Formats: sequence, structure tokens, C-alpha cells
Amino acid sequence: MDSRKILSKIAYYYIAFTKSTLRVRSIDLVGRFKEQSVYALWHGEQILPLCLNSGRQIVAMCSMSKDGEIQAGVLKDFDFIAVRGSSSKRAERALIETIRYARKGHFVAFTVDGPRGPIHKVKSGLLLVSQKIGIRLIPISAIAKNSLTFKKAWDKFKVPLPFSKTVAVYGNPIVIGKDDNLEEKALTVEKELNKLSEFANKYYWSKDINEYLSHHPKPKIFIKCKNNINACIDKINELKQKYPLSVFTLYISDKENKNISLPQNVSVINKITSKLKEEFFDVCYGTSFIDNIRIKPNFKLTI
Repeated sequence: MDSRKILSKIAYYYIAFTKSTLRVRSIDLVGRFKEQSVYALWHGEQILPLCLNSGRQIVAMCSMSKDGEIQAGVLKDFDFIAVRGSSSKRAERALIETIRYARKGHFVAFTVDGPRGPIHKVKSGLLLVSQKIGIRLIPISAIAKNSLTFKKAWDKFKVPLPFSKTVAVYGNPIVIGKDDNLEEKALTVEKELNKLSEFANKYYWSKDINEYLSHHPKPKIFIKCKNNINACIDKINELKQKYPLSVFTLYISDKENKNISLPQNVSVINKITSKLKEEFFDVCYGTSFIDNIRIKPNFKLTI
């Protein structure tokens, strides 16, 4: 076994072990596997988005370099389909091959500023797959709180450390029509990816609730009404004005629910169940100690 295959296996086992220890929270705005998609991510952040979505025969492009050969080996071990090619070598052939896989129904993943940069600048040619096949493009950013960053690398490559808290954010889909200008769409993708990356790298870990909610792509807020429904409604209206992208779940009893006019786009429940913890609320208002065992938001506040 040559050195590159050995390095590939070492990388795979490290990533597989690290993946098994991570505490991951997913923020999925659209349902990333509901329909065929092209996933767009930054080169320096590629480890987590790829390993967290393994086992689905997703097609990913990697360069013809020695590093690309190591990466291809890791991708195959995670059950990806590795297509070799880059902007400097075998570019057209690699795109044609990727489009063929996409026509068969495979999902596709691109590091849209790779393989050589410049950092965080989307290469418009990589958007061709989404345009040609007519499938949506979803920007992704996934960050471990504890990571080793190669600061001298052009992409500031991040390696997640074991047992780290991790956030994976799947943004709103971007549709690229057949007549759309790819250079303009590249700027749109770039803007959305930068917003997601900034949130995942910085604001998700903030202790400042205003900073956190202001940069969150779609915060989920839970409000439990204990005795004053009007105070709860006032709080929802206040938060809607301040954080317009928020979605709300309001807990009120059947008795309180009668003859009450609620704001639009507010889900109402009358029972708190253990299933609620799967919702990963960002903020909870008015919950009790028992509620907080089942619901574990980033912030817990009183009304």
C-alpha cells in the first residue's frame, strides 16, 4: 500500500471516530433530502458537511493532485462517488461525468471555491450542474466548536476535534434557471454561503441573545403560557418585529385557547412531549425545570 492510500485510511478512521463523538445540532431550513439537490460548501469547511451526510452515494469532485487522491480515498470510504477533476485539469470531463450522475438522480456536492481558491469566491462553472439538470442548490456550513485550523493554508482548512459541539446549517435553496446569468448567481451563492458560515463560525456560539437571533437564518422560539395569554401574544409580536425570520410554537391549555386571536404563523400545542426535544428550539420562554429536561434550547428566558 503506497503512502497516499495509508494517509487516506488514517484520515478516514480519524474522521469516522470523530464523527461518532460529535454532539451535532442540525439547522435544516428546507429538508435537505426531500428532493435532489446540489450542495455548495466552502473548501476549508468540507470535512463536516461531507462526513455528516455520508452513506448516500453523493457525487463529489476532487482534484487530480496528490491531496485530491487522498481525499478521493476518504470520500469512497464514506460511500461517496468521487469524480476526479479541477479547474486546471480535466475540468470539462469531470463536469460532464458529474452531470451524468446527476441525471441518474444522484445528489451532488461541490466545494465551490476549490481546489485552489481564492478563498470564499464561488466559481460560476460549478453551478452548471444545477442549471443543466434543473435541481436546486443548497448552501451548507458545518462547524465544530473545537477545531484545528491550518491558518497558513489558502482555505484556512478546519479539522474537527473529537467530542466537540457541532452545528450544521442547511440554507434556503437557490434555483438556477436555464436563462440565468451564472456570474450573477455565483454572487448570490457566495453571499448566502458567507452568511451561513459567519453564523456557524461565530454567532451560533454567542452568549448574546440579540446577536444570536439577529444572525440566525430561521430561529425557532418556544413560548409556554402559564397564566397570562395576552403577555405571551405581546411577546410574540415584539419578537416578530425584532427577528422577522423567527418561527414560533406557543403552548397554551385548551381552556386558554378559547376565543383568543393569535398572530399569524404561530403553531399552537396543548401538550409538552419528549418529542419536542427533536425540534431544537433556539429560545424558550416561560418553561419550567421539568420542561427544560426535555427541551434544551440555547437560551431560556422568562416572559
